[in-house]
Amino acid sequence: MNTVALIEMQLAGQEEKRLAIENGQVDHLGRPKIAVVADGAWSKRSYKTKYNALSGVACIIGAKTKKVIFCRVRNKYCCICQLAENRDEIAQDHVCFKNWNSASTAMEADIIVEGFKQSLHMHNVIYSQLIGDGDSSIMKRLRLEKPYGTNVVIKKVECTNHLLRNYINRLRDISGKRKNDKGDVIPGCYRKVVHDRLLRLLYAVTEAIKYRRHEQTDRTYEATLTLLKADITNGPNHVFGDHTKCQSYFCEGQKKGEENIVPI
Repeated sequence: MNTVALIEMQLAGQEEKRLAIENGQVDHLGRPKIAVVADGAWSKRSYKTKYNALSGVACIIGAKTKKVIFCRVRNKYCCICQLAENRDEIAQDHVCFKNWNSASTAMEADIIVEGFKQSLHMHNVIYSQLIGDGDSSIMKRLRLEKPYGTNVVIKKVECTNHLLRNYINRLRDISGKRKNDKGDVIPGCYRKVVHDRLLRLLYAVTEAIKYRRHEQTDRTYEATLTLLKADITNGPNHVFGDHTKCQSYFCEGQKKGEENIVPI
């Protein structure tokens, strides 16, 4: 690990620790608890196939400071080792960066779990919340490893960006299916209606989230979530022309010449 990078991560960790203490976010032993964002990347895109990248990286970022507090790389390949193997020779002395022999798909989870295990040593903090994508393998590993013992439960928070991406990808898949789950043929005109409105469907969700997040109200958090759920559920109705359940902040009702295709 580069010395400068390590120092910067340690400084970022100290800042996260200070903010947690100031906000009273500590456990029963007085250890600061922070929320972190974690994600991984690979040396090549998979396009949902051929998960065989030779290198992968993952980072853990402090949710409050937005600064990197942990980063590691996993490599399945070393050019010097490979060259020696091709020549049936013994590799010369060198700094070998190959440190991974398992599946490429497991790189991200392994790095993030390592980061959780080192959080107390590096920063003297507990990563109590993990904000990330819907990858269940990471949480499964964390539950098995229990980096902070059996009494500390790490909470998973789904990343909004990943949720929206999965939402639109699912809708795109639906718009491309020629048959439904029952085997009935879906007319092309119906599929085109969905496909042509993908961005509007996404916009409906993002605007509902934005409004409820910044809304000034005395309602409880749970009540706001209930309203947000209703807004998101109503999004397709709004996009396809049925405004009977739209909130006033969201739209002003049926537009001139707009067709309501929900009854279809």
